[in-house]
Amino acid sequence: MIYTITDENFDEEVAASTVPCVLEFTAGWCDMCDAMVPAFETLSETFGDAVKFCLVNVDEQKGLRIKFAVAALPYIVLVADGMKTPLFDELVTAERLEERIRFVLDGGNAPTTMPL
Repeated sequence: MIYTITDENFDEEVAASTVPCVLEFTAGWCDMCDAMVPAFETLSETFGDAVKFCLVNVDEQKGLRIKFAVAALPYIVLVADGMKTPLFDELVTAERLEERIRFVLDGGNAPTTMPL
């Protein structure tokens, strides 16, 4: 399942989530962002309930765009335990994204991890 995240539901769906959340910041005009959706769908099935996969439209959710300092699309971030870890700011395969998610969740060195 892919969740749609808004400025209004972010705290409940992501910040307070008991499972890690992977957010893709996207926009309707971004073809590369659209190309990431099948990877998100595949990984949502792969991880099941262990990870939430979420989309955030930066044109509609300006507060989240600012909060996450989104400068390029697609922008993919992992949020877990009150911390955010940027994963990619480019189009990547499902395999590469899965590898990075597992690396970070397994305690891999993520020097850019910072509080929400």
